[in-house]
Amino acid sequence: MRAASVPWWFLLLVSLLLSPPSWAQGKPALAITFEESAVVASGLSPGKTVVWFGVERQVDAEYSISLFQRYQVGTVAADGTARFVLDQPVAHRSIWTAVDLDTGGFGVAAPQGYRLNRLKNPPCRLGQGLASRPDEILDDRPYLMGLVVRPTVGAWSFAGGDGGARDEDGVNDGHLRFALSKLDPLPGSPAAPAKAAADDLWFVIDPQRMEISVHKGGAAQ
Repeated sequence: MRAASVPWWFLLLVSLLLSPPSWAQGKPALAITFEESAVVASGLSPGKTVVWFGVERQVDAEYSISLFQRYQVGTVAADGTARFVLDQPVAHRSIWTAVDLDTGGFGVAAPQGYRLNRLKNPPCRLGQGLASRPDEILDDRPYLMGLVVRPTVGAWSFAGGDGGARDEDGVNDGHLRFALSKLDPLPGSPAAPAKAAADDLWFVIDPQRMEISVHKGGAAQ
């Protein structure tokens, strides 16, 4: 008895359902996959630098919420892959980004079965500082975590809430302001620049709603 052939569209549908929700820019397209306790990126520049950023939101049986922000800088293997190994299983509710520092190509993904909520019209925007004042990342949400990458130069992290120590006006007034010059450099990066550049990449995550927006030169992508 001959086995029934499977339509191509059925195989495509199954592959899409089994693939983690993702989004990428750059050539070749950077892909992110998940292992039990690791995140894997492919399509990177061999021997160059990869920058990782992830936010995990865990809810326990008592409905207590734990937030983890993950940053790492690593070297890409000869086959163009890199792995971010965790000391615990990857959280189901999480968003991950891998950036090729050499080219600016990036991938964004969430584990299979979790949504990837990408904001195309986010409240996050660039505030240009006058004269010698630094540019700022502006937003109206209460708390954000993020990563800024300037291809071939470096990467910097930030996190904070409205009225907190990182908010430039220090007032809980519905306006969150991060000075670019005060962002935290990741290993191997210089001090954060005071002014935004046209090829700067921002990855901004609202950890309460688990939403991500990506910006280039301050403009949402």
